[in-house]
Amino acid sequence: MSTVLFDRLGPRGKKASRLASIGVGIVLAALLVVIAFRLESKGQLEGQRWAILLDPASGVPQTLGLALLATLQAALLGMVFSLIAGAALAAMRLSSRPALSVTAAVLVEGFRGVPLLLLMLFAALGLPQIGIELSVLTIVVLALVVYNSAVISEIIRAGIESIGAGQREAALAMGMRPLQVLFRILMPQAIPAMTPLLVSQMVILLKDTSIGYVIGYAELLRSGRSLVEFYGNRYSLQIYLAVALIYILVNVLISLTARRLTRRNIKKPKQPGQVIIPRSEDGELPVSSVPARIP
Repeated sequence: MSTVLFDRLGPRGKKASRLASIGVGIVLAALLVVIAFRLESKGQLEGQRWAILLDPASGVPQTLGLALLATLQAALLGMVFSLIAGAALAAMRLSSRPALSVTAAVLVEGFRGVPLLLLMLFAALGLPQIGIELSVLTIVVLALVVYNSAVISEIIRAGIESIGAGQREAALAMGMRPLQVLFRILMPQAIPAMTPLLVSQMVILLKDTSIGYVIGYAELLRSGRSLVEFYGNRYSLQIYLAVALIYILVNVLISLTARRLTRRNIKKPKQPGQVIIPRSEDGELPVSSVPARIP
């Protein structure tokens, strides 16, 4: 029995896979041992150097905690508004009206082609020149939304266009409005396919909050760097490693939450009154003369 992308492994293939996994595990274990010995020889494994991470008297836990909250605040605001703006741009891009479609295309290509750092510097230095004063948090969120909404709009558009055009045409032929087709027919099917890419973009957005250090935003990486400058290079490895582990933990939680929501959405029973359009054997419905694009 085979899947879409590959055939299932046979007995020999499974044995080879187990041996390869064991070999890779041994190599990684040996590499970790070598790294541990090198750190020990440099005195990096001393308990005093690691105790600073949990000692309230040092101020390190409190600083990293406040920095984590600042990072999550900017990331969550950026995620919410990026999804909203990205969905709006995707709907405009799919519109059959040239004015909306062309405008969305220009905005998406323009925002996506500009580096996030440049967007943040423009918001921080350019907007005040025309009389628009914003807080540091607003500047970070604005730059994140402008850049990520363009990327998310393309993810949503690709997910919707991956669904057979026959379903859109049949739903419109049944008298459904374009927005009903989008949110009741297309989006429920496209969300599972889009989720991995959306989660990856959310993880990137979270890490991109670190660029806020250039305008003085006290996010996680900037606070970690400030602690290193205060305590000296003696604790640089420990502090930066703690910052990296916090980023990894938050990203893992985002991925797990997204997977759980996706599974729940897939297993969720159909609600009464929900429109279900049957498919033919080839997965498509008869093509009608109704336009497939969203007005």
